[in-house]
Amino acid sequence: MTYWLGKDVDIYITTEQLNLAVSGNITTNGMTAVSGAIWSNVGTGDYFGIPMRASGAISATKITDVTGIDFSPTTVDENVSFMGKNTNLTAEVKKSLTLTVSRKVSNPLFDYVFQHARDGAYSTNGVDEGDGAAIFDGLTTSNNQNFGYRLYLQFASGTTVAVDETLVLRNCCVTSHSKSLSPDGTTEETIEFYSYVQPLAGLSDMPMTGLTSSSAI
Repeated sequence: MTYWLGKDVDIYITTEQLNLAVSGNITTNGMTAVSGAIWSNVGTGDYFGIPMRASGAISATKITDVTGIDFSPTTVDENVSFMGKNTNLTAEVKKSLTLTVSRKVSNPLFDYVFQHARDGAYSTNGVDEGDGAAIFDGLTTSNNQNFGYRLYLQFASGTTVAVDETLVLRNCCVTSHSKSLSPDGTTEETIEFYSYVQPLAGLSDMPMTGLTSSSAI
């Protein structure tokens, strides 16, 4: 487990779909998948949302008011025992990544994401064209390359933004969301993402917005 304060790491979020954003409307109390929408279409006025992957880790996709980030990379193992043998085999099945973000509540975005769009946007053809735009329910297919959200963790190096290291978590889905209420304090919320896809690492001037390969899913 690794824990960072919000001042130490900048975190950005987009959908995994190249041409589909997730957009919400406070009036209608729901979220929809919007084809070809940039941040200005999903984050202004009564609207709020998460832009498409083509946006990359730009400043408009930054999660604001973050107080802490907890990153826990683990593995999913399977124990295999053989009859008559004293030694058990522990086999790694897949990687498991959990990212928990705590922040001060400044908008209802993550409330709506947890209620209506835990798995991001979905294209019915399974690739990046944006055909058949819909909110992904997690039940359509288990081998889809563009579901979920992409999270960018950018670490401050103290030099220039162009050389700050960035860790990219792909195909992240929301697993839990909670709020802490206090009559004499600041309201905070915690949202937890999980992923089974190996993360990418590079410099912040490398957008790393390519489609997740089918072999990584």
